[in-house]
Amino acid sequence: MLRKVTALGALWLALAGGLAGAQISPDSLTGLQPGDLLFKGADTATGTRVAAGWSLADKRWGHVGIVAADGVSVIHADTGENGRSGEPGEVRRAPLSDYISDATTLGHYTVFLTGSRREAYISYAEAAVGLPFDRGFSLKTDSSLYCSELVWRALSAGAGEDVVPVKSERFGRVYVSVSDLSKNALAQEAAVIVATEGQGGDKQTTRAEAR
Repeated sequence: MLRKVTALGALWLALAGGLAGAQISPDSLTGLQPGDLLFKGADTATGTRVAAGWSLADKRWGHVGIVAADGVSVIHADTGENGRSGEPGEVRRAPLSDYISDATTLGHYTVFLTGSRREAYISYAEAAVGLPFDRGFSLKTDSSLYCSELVWRALSAGAGEDVVPVKSERFGRVYVSVSDLSKNALAQEAAVIVATEGQGGDKQTTRAEAR
């Protein structure tokens, strides 16, 4: 069973250990539009926990991807790990089912870019497919990208300006964290989807409905 819950509910379920064996179905992601953002929960894997730890605000999320122009795949900067031995990290276009296969918590965010600005935003992401993963986590060049850097650069290309003018800084390093995007003015949380086990069918509660 799958249900959409508030952020507090998602955190409680994760801490309670109620996610073991559950898996999110693509059918539960209703209303997805090209350009929407999908955030994976910090509990997804070691890498997502590390990334969430580097966020200075919203620590629920540890990875982010952009729904591609076709609406059924996700563009994201993948480290190349997760069992794919020897496969280098790069910006990939993954089927939606593959992208969410290891996540038990997802954040669906809408993006406030329309018309030609949204097209430029998505086009940047599409053109970035195949670039290597930025293991140096540097913002000095755009020839290699990490996950939140990809989204930041794509959004900035669409908006025509730097959408994260004040970036995260820690230990003297300046970077774009996952929470710099989840808390960005251009993005709004539409729903949190949590995989749960049980009977009774899906319950969907969006952020607006929970207020």
